[in-house]
Amino acid sequence: MEKADGLRETSTGTPVIRLRGVSKSFGAVRALSDVSVDIHAGEVHAILGENGAGKSTLMNLITGVLQPSTGRIEFDGRDVMPLSPESSSALGVAISYQHPAILPDMTVLENLQVSLPASVFQGDRKDRVGQRLLEEVGLEVPLNARVDTLTIAQKHLLELAKALAVQPRVLILDEPTAALDQDATDMLFAKVRALKASGTAVIYITHRLAELRQIADRVTVLRDGRHRGSAPASEISNSQLLDLIVGRRLASAFPPKCAEANPPINFEVEGLSGRKFSDVAFAFGRGQIIGVAGVEGNGQSDLMRALVGLQPYRGAIKLYGRTLSPKELKHAAAFMPSDRHTEGLAADLTIRENATFASLDKYASSGVLDRGKEMQKVQEVFSSLAVKAAGVEAKVSQLSGGNQQKIVMSRALLSEPGFIVADEPTQGVDVGARFEIYRILREVSDAGTPVIVNSSDAAELEGLCDIVLVMSRGRIVETLRGDDITEARIVGAAVEADTHAHHVAEERSAKEGFGAKLRHFVQTDNATIVPLALVTVLLALFVSAQNENYLSSFNVSNILILATALGFIALGQTIALLMGGIDLSVGPLAGFLVVIGSFFINDGSPATTMALGFALMFGAAIVVGLINGVLIRFANFTPIAATLAMFIGLQGMSFVLREGPGGYISFDVIDTLTRSFGPVPVAFVVMIAIAIAMELGLRRKRAGWQLRAVGSHEESARRIGIRTDRTFVLGYIAVSLLTALGAIMLMAQIGVGDPAQGVNYTLGSITAVVLGGTSLLGGRGTFIGSLLGAVLLTEVLNAVSFLGLSQAYQYGFQGVLILVAALIYTTARRRREE
Repeated sequence: MEKADGLRETSTGTPVIRLRGVSKSFGAVRALSDVSVDIHAGEVHAILGENGAGKSTLMNLITGVLQPSTGRIEFDGRDVMPLSPESSSALGVAISYQHPAILPDMTVLENLQVSLPASVFQGDRKDRVGQRLLEEVGLEVPLNARVDTLTIAQKHLLELAKALAVQPRVLILDEPTAALDQDATDMLFAKVRALKASGTAVIYITHRLAELRQIADRVTVLRDGRHRGSAPASEISNSQLLDLIVGRRLASAFPPKCAEANPPINFEVEGLSGRKFSDVAFAFGRGQIIGVAGVEGNGQSDLMRALVGLQPYRGAIKLYGRTLSPKELKHAAAFMPSDRHTEGLAADLTIRENATFASLDKYASSGVLDRGKEMQKVQEVFSSLAVKAAGVEAKVSQLSGGNQQKIVMSRALLSEPGFIVADEPTQGVDVGARFEIYRILREVSDAGTPVIVNSSDAAELEGLCDIVLVMSRGRIVETLRGDDITEARIVGAAVEADTHAHHVAEERSAKEGFGAKLRHFVQTDNATIVPLALVTVLLALFVSAQNENYLSSFNVSNILILATALGFIALGQTIALLMGGIDLSVGPLAGFLVVIGSFFINDGSPATTMALGFALMFGAAIVVGLINGVLIRFANFTPIAATLAMFIGLQGMSFVLREGPGGYISFDVIDTLTRSFGPVPVAFVVMIAIAIAMELGLRRKRAGWQLRAVGSHEESARRIGIRTDRTFVLGYIAVSLLTALGAIMLMAQIGVGDPAQGVNYTLGSITAVVLGGTSLLGGRGTFIGSLLGAVLLTEVLNAVSFLGLSQAYQYGFQGVLILVAALIYTTARRRREE
């Protein structure tokens, strides 16, 4: 089939996937225009194009993440529109995303379980299956490790393990080697060849033409969202491909290196040691670019972070002969991190704001920002880097991966730094943009700004750098200069090194024994249970020493009954926070439900009337939860706005139904709800049982994983096939149902329908959940912790009365508890990440 640019398609037979006249628009931006492509079984089909050419959009259409504006998608000759992530997966399509669709707040094993069909884990223990999947891709990490502790390369391997686990009919690999070292790349290519031989169709998106020659049978080129042609890979040259990709002739890939043999030294490192690296020393001069190489995980990224003051170190870092302190490093250095999404960009800010927030003082006069000057500098840098965007005020999250990387580089250049440290600067960047980045880095170096580059691409280091340091196990094992800098020498030095750094034995011992188990427990969501229980016991003993009646059976029972009402509501609030939301309406909802019950659950009322009252309470709770969920997911309300509106509405409805206290609750019902075994109420035991069941479901059941996944990273959750809208709506219904259980216990406490009651439970439930260790950002939390938080908070409020303190102390103690808990959990999380 002839294409616009004269390329031919020669494959015969019915393709596995056929796209016909597919177009996709995002508002006024047209990402794809009339694209037609055939994907055949037993063939590796490479998709090439610049960043923003439409490659990832095309893959999102095939996987059902996006729906085409026009056009058709066929699978085995039959129309499969509309596609969803679930239906695409059922057809046998698997994808390894350029930006891994993983859940950072969940463990490695949980990521595998929530992403893969249950059938993958049948027939053997879950951990054994998980371990086999990791071994298939050479990933050596604990299954119980939280994913946010993994390196970029490890996250990519985890993404690859998920894609290979389902033995797909169609495997999509989107820039799979961007973060991989040579060994991992060789492993991947072997897997791809085996899949091809078994009849799997492989769609391979890459910016590296060398990879295309190793692995691809067919190539398709996209440019500006249009199909520029398809042909057998053996029938088209690299120069033809480059012309099609960029639509223009490219100059030499790498600019000329520094011509001066011994330029004056402008950057020097002496005896630098830190986490995963030791005794690093090097120096280079004006016009030189220094590169760092090595097999992934040998200390390169840690060295980069130390050089910009983001990790502690010992030794000296000198800029123009002057030793810089860690604080000075942070101001002098411009850092381009390898993980642009986590560290390089603020996703909610605009393109302009991301480019300039590190250098706003340069565009200000007397503290007032000169927007014209800022825009002028931004446009200059964007023009030099050929940033493709609808406008500088668009969200940076709307850009393609390569253009996002250009924004990271723009910020580095606009800050006019003392030196630049670039960690994998061209990862996921297209051929044309890669050359532009090389040119910019060389120009900056020639102008006198030291440039240090860490890259897993040996060919890139060979062409760009004047000096290359090869690292192994945290030490420099070889320094290459001049003509010695070749891809073969770099790779050879990295894989043949036999250096044993001082920290290797420490790392080995750190993975074993009681200390390792303790560290793992501290990293879990349930680590807060121990300090909470300890504080609860110590507080009880302290108050009891001041007043011997504090631990009487009557008072203990009273505390636990009060804690049961708050505990049920806190369990519901935990669900909202796990999803990354919040529910401000739980307090008024509890009071409103008690008012409803007060019309039916009275002395002398028949059992059927009382049953109707309880049914109406739960029915009203379901309606309220449904409305909250729908407002948030389909009416674009924020969780705060939606539930605050519900807060006001429910409080008003309570006073409409009853102007004041009335409708006394049946004594028999109250007696049943408050019945105890000794000092322990039966309802409290029931709440503990429910909390334990919910905790087990949160950790071991798909519904629990999906709940946490939505709060951990909603976009990734959607990509792996989780119905995020449904999860969110059902989650808010569950919040309201648990609040209904709390309302029943509140009804037993106050014994009357009082419209003024319940409001304080909103703040109380949030306090209890925060004390329990649940993150306000979503994805992390524990029902057991929330239950203990409710007990501790109730105990504190009760202790204030026994100690004879004024009511003001109740709020003061609540504030102190929240503050202390936040400080402890934040510090623990920061140390865990370090």
